[in-house]
Parts: sequence; structure tokens; C-alpha cells
Amino acid sequence: MTGGGNGVGGACAVCKHQRRKCEPNCELAAYFPAHRMNDFRALHLVFGVANLTKLIKANAGEAARRRAAETLTWEARWRERDPSEGCYREVACLRRDNAVLRADNAALRRQLADHHQQLLLLWSSSSSSSAGGGGCGNMAAGGGGGGCGNMAAGGGGCYNGNANNNMASGHGMVAAHAPPAAAVASSRSDNDKSAAR
Repeated sequence: MTGGGNGVGGACAVCKHQRRKCEPNCELAAYFPAHRMNDFRALHLVFGVANLTKLIKANAGEAARRRAAETLTWEARWRERDPSEGCYREVACLRRDNAVLRADNAALRRQLADHHQQLLLLWSSSSSSSAGGGGCGNMAAGGGGGGCGNMAAGGGGCYNGNANNNMASGHGMVAAHAPPAAAVASSRSDNDKSAAR
């Protein structure tokens, strides 16, 4: 990390505030350049330069140190706005909002799980009904088997006779077929011959 004393940007906000030369190895120059003078003033009032440097250096890694610098700046600016409570109200508000959002998220997850379970039950019930076959579902297919399905096709079962003759007449059972006239006449002739003998 290099300071701004020998660069194009000039001294950092820390060195400029303390009216000292910003060395190339300045530890705070990367986090508080010259244009962040107001932020450093608030930090200086709350933490001081020595404590600020220790708090930033306590974090391992450049990314963590930058986050620490931004967090400390946010806290110092809130202390500047509200000297008595600082960022307490803001933190409390954020925690309350976070708790509400977590509760809403948990409720939505429970509803989603319930809907998913209902869909699984409906799907299972539908699959069982489709695989069952038989029963009144055979009414459309008809065929030669018994049961309700034979009513449409006129096959076996309760209605074994002529479907057109039975259904058109409105009778529930099969009507007997009338014998042909030729058969009646032949039967009478055979009876007469037997009597003559």
C-alpha cells in the first residue's frame, strides 16, 4: 500500500489533517484519500488516529480492511448526527426489519412446502385412478365382458340379446324372439300327418 504524498493525488486526508508529509508507506492513505476529509474528521473525533489505525490493521486481507474502514466511517458519521445514541437507532431498525423479513421468509417457505405436498398427493391420486382400469370406466369401451360397460356395446352381461330390439323397446330384460311363419306351418303339417296315421 502506497501513500499519496509522492503521487498525483497529493497527501491523504489523515496526513493532510495532521499537517504532515504523506509517506509512500502511509497505512491509511488507501482508505482515506484527500477527498474524504469530512469522513476522517468524524473518525478522528470518535476513535482518534491511533485507535483507527489499530482497528483497521486488526483485519486480515485488503478487502476486510476496506470493509472495516467503511464500517467505522459509517458509525462515526452517525455519531456526528446523533451524539447521544450514534448508530444505535439505525442498527435497531435494521435488526427489526431483518427479523420481520426472516419471519416472512419462513412463512413463505412453509406455504410452499404445503402446496408442494398437496400437489404430490393430487398427482399420486390421479396416477392411481388412471392405473386402476375396470369398473364404470369400461362403459365407453364396452366389449364382450360383463358389467356396466356392456350396456353401450350390447355385448355379454345382463343384455345378451339383440341390442337394437331391447334398447328400442325400452325393456330392461331381453325380449324373446318370435319364431318364423314357415317354421310354424311346417310344425302344424307334421302334427296333421301324425294324427292321420
